Amino acid sequence: MTTINERMASLQIAASGAITDYSDVAVRGYLKEHPDFVVHRLDLLAEMIEQVRTAVIRERNAGQWGTLAADPAEEHAAETADYSAHSCDCDFCLRGGA
Repeated sequence: MTTINERMASLQIAASGAITDYSDVAVRGYLKEHPDFVVHRLDLLAEMIEQVRTAVIRERNAGQWGTLAADPAEEHAAETADYSAHSCDCDFCLRGGA
């Protein structure tokens, strides 16, 4: 596996874990895992977000992108609906693990 693939796999696990952490707090009102595990995931995601946000700012400032015709919120809602309708038996998918 290449370094970027390893990093992407690590971030996928961190994001999935953070979603579960959010669910624990939103539903139970508390974490089910030790806060040190949770903060490690959050740190990985924060680093990724900062790197991507920096690229967004740089590319917007450079005028590399034209005006967006689609509504990002509508596109995201459509992708969320597609994901929510999906099912599989994959142990690694949030919708799977039958």
